[in-house]
Amino acid sequence: MVLTPEDIKLLKELKGAGERGRTIHAFNTRVVLQRLAKGGYVFARTADDGLVNYRIAKRGADAIAENE
Repeated sequence: MVLTPEDIKLLKELKGAGERGRTIHAFNTRVVLQRLAKGGYVFARTADDGLVNYRIAKRGADAIAENE
């Protein structure tokens, strides 16, 4: 999977969010994050209210390090 600059930017935002992760409301951003989740770069967890919380995975942190 080839990561775009937008992917790296989102991974950095998730890394900054820490263990709590972030809930993303923008549809276009969610689509990108779903793709990153399928690639193992982020974890996606659906809450009771139907919102999805995203956290960076080790593979995502490694990708940031490789692109700096």
